[in-house]
Amino acid sequence: MRICAISLPELRVELVRLAAIREDAGERREVFGPLAVVVAAPPLTEAKLLGNTRLDVVSSEALALGVRPGQTIAQARAKAGSLAVRVVRPDDVRDVLARLAEVALAFGATVSFYAAGTAEKPSQKASEGAPALGDVVWVDVTGCAHLHAPEQVAGETKLATRLVRVIEGLGHRCAAAVADGPRVSALLAHAQAFAASDPRAADASRVVVVPPGRNRAALGPLPASFLPLPEADVRWLAKVGVSTVADLTALPRSALATRLGARARVVLTLAEGEDRAPLASYVPPEVPEESVSLEYGIEGTDPLLFVTKTLADRLGTRLAGRAVATARLELELLLDTAMIAEGEPRTDLVAVDLPSPLSAAGDLLVALRPKIERHVLRAPVLGAKLRAAQLVHKPAAALSLFDPEPRATRALPRLVAELAADLGPDAVGRLVLGDAWSPEERSVFAPFTSSRPGASPSERHGKKRRHLLSSVPEPSRVLAEPHPVPRDAIKIVRHLTRLEAVAWWKRMPTPKKGVDHVQAWTEEGSAWVEIDRASGATRILGWFD
Repeated sequence: MRICAISLPELRVELVRLAAIREDAGERREVFGPLAVVVAAPPLTEAKLLGNTRLDVVSSEALALGVRPGQTIAQARAKAGSLAVRVVRPDDVRDVLARLAEVALAFGATVSFYAAGTAEKPSQKASEGAPALGDVVWVDVTGCAHLHAPEQVAGETKLATRLVRVIEGLGHRCAAAVADGPRVSALLAHAQAFAASDPRAADASRVVVVPPGRNRAALGPLPASFLPLPEADVRWLAKVGVSTVADLTALPRSALATRLGARARVVLTLAEGEDRAPLASYVPPEVPEESVSLEYGIEGTDPLLFVTKTLADRLGTRLAGRAVATARLELELLLDTAMIAEGEPRTDLVAVDLPSPLSAAGDLLVALRPKIERHVLRAPVLGAKLRAAQLVHKPAAALSLFDPEPRATRALPRLVAELAADLGPDAVGRLVLGDAWSPEERSVFAPFTSSRPGASPSERHGKKRRHLLSSVPEPSRVLAEPHPVPRDAIKIVRHLTRLEAVAWWKRMPTPKKGVDHVQAWTEEGSAWVEIDRASGATRILGWFD
């Protein structure tokens, strides 16, 4: 089983630096300099932090100043007086890991994640007995290498590199490793992330791929402290000269079993590269949604669009992982209750029904922009939630190496969605062939949100129906006003229809003898011609292009 593990060493620091959003023009209020994070559930806040509170995560700037995880705030500030301490909720960490796991679905069928230091472990079996590896996302890439390159190692390297780029595009520093088994791959990814964060190894690769059956050789150079060992056992191993995993496997198993006790089987099996732990699958929610809580209430359109763009970027990436598109977008705005009269709803809903399903982040934002710009806020916005209310399958099509893709294939759905949001869903549609014998009623405007005019109940439920005159060629262009032409100026190619009476309750535009419709050649091309059977008058109604 080939597993790709993505290690996120600074996820909690990134949450702090990217979470706070200013009110003015939607600018981010990033926290620069040394930073430490305390992961705690409510009601603990930054104002309630004490000097004896221990730190969970520290930034690279704080590490350079001697601050380490596990120190108290008082000890850390003795080394770095400018240290900023922030509180991160465990639910926020799990939400980000779940989003990244859903993004990884584009690279494998089974994904899972593990949030370090939390009681709930969606991948309990895979992380059982594992050391404090931080936050990690797994994706099963068995049999996926050939989609990226002919050879397995080269294909897995490209796969992991592309996955790293996608996650980094979402604002997260990470490293990836592909190996046999989830725990081994997580160990190697953690080591790769640690090596890449070293300033002396700025050019270190963020991707490592272990060929099948080479787990033991890949784990050998790693420090023994990476294994699931208590600190007392790590210190004992250091005293006897064991510094790496290879040194540990060289010791007699009987002596290690006596010293390590109940953990001996797990530790020694993992050190030798045996990892058959199953990967518990993470099942994403049926309706994907992205939410954000704002530190300050926003009132203008520009900051609200900035927040919506962030949500659209996240939602678009999740839709790409599922290979689906959305036909309806709902933006729910949480308003400041202090500015709302009693009895009024606390939320506003901005909904857009998309004529053509969309999935790209830029297309989602374009469809929402007209609605947001016209929406009048009743109070400052303290939170926003964007959801894809209706999901549809997004068929994949193979790209041709020789035939260029028409621009309309990508641009038209986005344009139609923007026009429908700006002008209204009933003002944007398409010309369809109406079921009428009269030429004046054959061209009908049908909005995308309604059924075809004259459609029967069976047709509305998806059953096809044959159009009237379905075997007769239809003109590609119809003139607004018929153009008279001499009879000898046309050459009839094909007789199309003969009309003598249409809808007895309506007045025929010609005498009772009726008219003939023919396809004829003229000096300007192939024309749709009407011939009055009573007077012989000939008129051009349209053209066949």
